[in-house]
Amino acid sequence: RAELDGHLAHCERCRATLAAFKSERGIVSGLPVAGPPRDLSARVRAGIESGRFGVPWWRLPGRPLPILASAGVVAAVVLSVVYFGHLLPAPVGQASGSPVATVSSAPSASAVASTAPSVGPSAPPTFLAPGQLGYLELSGASLQPSKLSFINDETGASIDLGTVSGPPIAASLSPDGQWLAYITRKGETGANEIWAVHLTDGTITSLGCSVAGQFTDRLTWNANSSDLAFTMTSVDLRSAGCPANDGKAGTTEPWLWQAGSNEPPARSPRVGPDSYAAQLIGEYGYLVESHAGATPTTTTACVFCDQPPQQTVDRVFLPLMSPSGNRAIFWNGTMALSAGQWQFSTGGLARLSGDLRSTGPASPWVGTPLFSDLVPYGGEAFAYGTFTWGPDSDLVAFWNGAWTGVPQSADGKYPSQQDVYVGRVSTGLLSAASRLGTPTSANSYIVDVAFSPGGTSVAVTIGLPSAGIGDPPSALLEIVPLDGSSPHPVGGGVHPTPWDGPAVFGH
Repeated sequence: RAELDGHLAHCERCRATLAAFKSERGIVSGLPVAGPPRDLSARVRAGIESGRFGVPWWRLPGRPLPILASAGVVAAVVLSVVYFGHLLPAPVGQASGSPVATVSSAPSASAVASTAPSVGPSAPPTFLAPGQLGYLELSGASLQPSKLSFINDETGASIDLGTVSGPPIAASLSPDGQWLAYITRKGETGANEIWAVHLTDGTITSLGCSVAGQFTDRLTWNANSSDLAFTMTSVDLRSAGCPANDGKAGTTEPWLWQAGSNEPPARSPRVGPDSYAAQLIGEYGYLVESHAGATPTTTTACVFCDQPPQQTVDRVFLPLMSPSGNRAIFWNGTMALSAGQWQFSTGGLARLSGDLRSTGPASPWVGTPLFSDLVPYGGEAFAYGTFTWGPDSDLVAFWNGAWTGVPQSADGKYPSQQDVYVGRVSTGLLSAASRLGTPTSANSYIVDVAFSPGGTSVAVTIGLPSAGIGDPPSALLEIVPLDGSSPHPVGGGVHPTPWDGPAVFGH
C-alpha cells in the first residue's frame, strides 16, 4: 500500500484511473442483485446425471460462453453508465505517452447519450505490436556471465535481462504480450534455467533450474496469460543461485507459475515422477500432462480445482493442440531410459490426430504419421524431436529429429537432425521435399523455430559449432520465407554478437 500511495502521489494518469474505478464501483454497487433462476439446481443435477459434465479433455468447451458472458457484463455496465449519466469518462491510455487530461465536471446528458464513456483503463501497452519480431540476444565471453537482452527488431527497442551464464534455447510470449518466458543454459552445469520477464516494467523472475533433457523445453501459457506451465527435472543448484527445488533428484515433473504473483512455482499435484507438462488448455487451469514410460500416457486435470482427471489416453505423449483446437500433433511409440532420460526406442513418430471435436466412435488418437514418406522398418524411430503449429492450424514444422534408423534417401541425408521440415495438413503433411532451406555448416544444429503470424515465414535459430575451448556460444537467427525466396539474417549474426535467438512474434 505504501508503494502504491507513493506512486499515486506523482502519477496523474494512475490517479485519474483510480478515480474512474471508484466511480464505476459506485455505479455497479447500486444495481439490484439478480437471484439465480429457479430451475438452476434441477438443470445442474440433470447435467451431472446425463454425463454432460464429464466430457473427455479434448472435447472441453471452448471460450465462446465466457467471452459472451464477459461481453454481457461490459454491456450492462456501459448501459448503466449511459442511463444514469453520472459516471465521469475514464482516462484512455495513450500510446504516445502524452499526459492524460484530468477529469473535470460531469458531461452533459446529450454528450453521455452520444458516446458511451470507457468503463475501465485501456489495455496496457505491449513491447511487441502484432506481427513485430522480438528476439533474445546474448553477448559476452564463454564461461563468464554474459549480457542477455530482448530486442524488438522493428523498433530497435531492447529490454535488459541481466546476465546469464549460457545461451537462450527456448522462448514463449504470453497471449496478451505482457510476459516472455524463456530458458537459458546454465554454464557448465548441464542444467537449464527457466525465467519470466514482464515486458512492460522489466521485472525478471527466476522460476527454477532443471537438468537439461529432451522434451523439457516446452513453455505454454493458458489463454488469459495468467499461468505458465513447464517441465523440470529436479537438481539442487542453490549454490549456483537457483531457487530451491525440493523434488527428489532426477525426477521429472510438470510445474506451474502464476504470472506476476509473489508465490514461487509449484509442481502439479496430480502426477508423479517422469511426467511432463504438455499444454495448458483454455482459461480454467486444465493442464495436459504426459507420463513417460514403456507405454506413455497422457492425462488432463484441473490443477486449480478439486476434480479428478478428466481423461487418460494410452500411447499418446506430449500432444500439442492446434490454435483452432480441433487437431493435435503428438508422439506415439514405446520409450526407454537412456543415460537416465526417457526417449523413444521403437516406433517413435510424431503423428497428427483426427478431429478432436468429433463425436464419432473412432478414437482421434489413432492418428496419421506426420511424415508421409518415412517407413519405420523393424521399429525405426525418432528418439526425440520438436514440432509446432502455424497460426492457421494448417502449417506444421518439425526439427531436431534424432532418427535412429538407416537414412531413407539416396543421398543418405533424410531425415536429418540439422534440417527443419515445414508442410501443411491440407497438402500431405511432411516429406523429404518439405526440407526448409536454412544455412547449415558441419555440426550446426536447430535450436528453435517460430512461425510469423501470417504464416508467410519462419524464424529459425541455428546453433553454430564452437571454434574451440573458451569460444563463446554463437547462433544465427534467420527469417526464412515460405515462398522459396532467400532467407535473411536478423540481429548482428556472429560478429559482433555471439548468439541471436530464439525469436517470438507479437500476437
